[in-house]
Amino acid sequence: MNSQTIEKVLEKYFNGETSLSEERRLREFFRQKEIPAHLAELKEQFLLFDEESREELPGDFDEALFNEIGIRERSSRVSKRAYIYYISGVAATILILITIFVRFDPFTSSPNNNINDPEIAFEEASKILYFVSDKFNRGANPLKKVARFEDGVNNLNNITKFDEGVNKATPVSRFSQITRLITNPAP
Repeated sequence: MNSQTIEKVLEKYFNGETSLSEERRLREFFRQKEIPAHLAELKEQFLLFDEESREELPGDFDEALFNEIGIRERSSRVSKRAYIYYISGVAATILILITIFVRFDPFTSSPNNNINDPEIAFEEASKILYFVSDKFNRGANPLKKVARFEDGVNNLNNITKFDEGVNKATPVSRFSQITRLITNPAP
C-alpha cells in the first residue's frame, strides 16, 4: 500500500471514520520494517494497538466494568453531597454570626430599654406603633391602583351590555336592508 493511500486512511482514522478492515490494514502497514519517515512516529502507537487487540478480555469484563462505574458514580455523588452540606453549613454559620452581630452590635451604645415609668413606656410604644402604621400605609398605597383596575373591569361589564343591545338591534338592521332592497330594485 502506498503512503498516499495510507495517509488518506490515517486521516479517516483520526476522524473516527474508518472501518475495521481499514484499521486492520493500518496495523499491517505499520508492522512493516520500512515505513516512510514522516509516518515513523505513528509506528509505535499502532504496534501497541496491535498488541492490545490480540489480548482477550475476561468473560465478566463488561459486568465488572459497569459495577465499577456504578460504584464510582455513587461515591462521586456522595462526595458532592457532602461538599454541598459542608458549604451550606459554613454559609449558615456565617449568616447566624452576621445576624447576632447586627442584633447585638457591641460597638454602638444603646440606651437602656428597661422603662419603669408607664407614661414613658406608653410614649415609646406609641412612637413604635406610629412608625409601623406609617410603613404599613406606604406599603398599602400601591394597592389603590389595583382597586382602580377593578373599577375598570367593572366598567367593561357596561360594554358587554352595549354589545348585547347591538346584537338585539342586528335583526332590525337586517330587516331594514331587506326592505330597502324590495322598495328600491336594482337598475
